[in-house]
Amino acid sequence: MSRRTRITSAGDGGVDLRLDPELRELLASLAGQLSDLIDAPEAQDGPGLARLFPPASMDDPLEALGFEQLMGDALRAGKRESAAVVRATARATHLDPEQTLAWMRCLNDVRIVLGTRLDIADDTDFEELFRDPLTEQAAVMYAALTELVEMLSLAADPR
Repeated sequence: MSRRTRITSAGDGGVDLRLDPELRELLASLAGQLSDLIDAPEAQDGPGLARLFPPASMDDPLEALGFEQLMGDALRAGKRESAAVVRATARATHLDPEQTLAWMRCLNDVRIVLGTRLDIADDTDFEELFRDPLTEQAAVMYAALTELVEMLSLAADPR
């Protein structure tokens, strides 16, 4: 993460952002890709979306199906809305509290999909991911998103 990246608490409960223009563009792009993934029919059974939309019940397939039918569209719409907020406010220097939450939700969702693709677990050797040319870029992105979500969370609730 660039030294110029700063996310600080604002007096109104939101946050102030100082991010490189390239990072802003990347975050907007990732938010768009998340929306595309959520809507892609071929991705519906993939591990990334399975992680974003886990079944309501592991023991009762009918209960899980009922929950999906009842709430699935609303859950997807909420994730799309968070992604739309990130795209719309990617160049903003201030986020209000609702926008801040949308950023945290969206960036964490992207991080979850990326972590699933990298097969991140408690015992993952990140140094190995950073050394492997096939996973290095994704691992750097995962680490950066993790740091951004943490920075947003700390600035939104500075206690």
